[in-house]
Order: sequence, then C-alpha cells, then structure tokens
Amino acid sequence: MTVIPIWLFTVIFGLFFASKSTEVLFDASGSLYRASIQPEFDSEFSMLISGALDQALAKTVVHIISEDDCLCQLTASRHIHEVKDKVSRFGNTNITVNVEDIPGLGDILSSTPAIAVFDLEGSLAYLGPYSTGIGCLSGNGTVEPYLDRKATLGAIIPLEATGCYCSKV
Repeated sequence: MTVIPIWLFTVIFGLFFASKSTEVLFDASGSLYRASIQPEFDSEFSMLISGALDQALAKTVVHIISEDDCLCQLTASRHIHEVKDKVSRFGNTNITVNVEDIPGLGDILSSTPAIAVFDLEGSLAYLGPYSTGIGCLSGNGTVEPYLDRKATLGAIIPLEATGCYCSKV
C-alpha cells in the first residue's frame, strides 16, 4: 500500500521538474530588449516586416514561427489556431512567416513562436509571445487584448515573459 503514494509522488515530482525545465525567458539573449529600447524601434520593425512581405500592415497580425519544429511550437499550435480564428473574426489579416526567411528578424527575435500585431494605422501594437507558462496555452494568453486595437501609443513588448519557447540561443 505504501508503494502507490511513493510512486504517485515520484511521478508528480518528475512531471513538475520536466515542465519547469522547458520554461525559459522569451528574450533570453536580450536581443529584443536591446532592439526595443531604440527610439525608432516600432517604425523600423514595421518597415522590416512590411518590406519583407511587400504590403501594408494595417489590421495585420504576423505569426512568426521557426522552420525547426520544436516541442514548444507544437504545444502552442492549438492556441495559435485560436488566435488566428479571433483575428479573422475581427476582420484582420493573418500572415505566417518563418523567422529565418526575413533577413534581420532573427537578430531581433531569439525565440518563437512569436506574434506581431499591427493596428488600424499599421503601427506595431504588440510584439512577443502568444502566452506565458509551461505549455504556452490559451489560458495564459498575453496577446488577446491587443488583437483588435484601433490605434496605439506604442508597442507592448513583454520582455520578462517566461514559458515554453523555441530558442535560438
């Protein structure tokens, strides 16, 4: 009878340890922080993305993934699909890009999946992870409040976010 409680404790402890080992800083390298403190970061980032996509970014949400399939990108896929559905319901445009396909983007973002939300004017409203926490699930979403912004005074960039991210560092 004492074997079952010991086994249960061991399994729970193992799962907790394994899940905590996948929780990392979104901006572990500090590259996003260094870029974002520059005075013209919002407009320069917008020009980088619009130039690569060859289109205006008004009412556009750019989903940034990596060509390397990592576990965190897989676990976040359901939340990413939920976000894409919300974006479409708001009448906004979804675009998915690989971080490796846009020169210079990997120098700014050291982790994926990431998301960039542009408002009605085409200004950057949000740049960062979809969510925080162990599985980067929809219950921990950080991007949802910014999906239908009409106008912003500057981008929200959650630099202290921790979760399950595919890191290049």
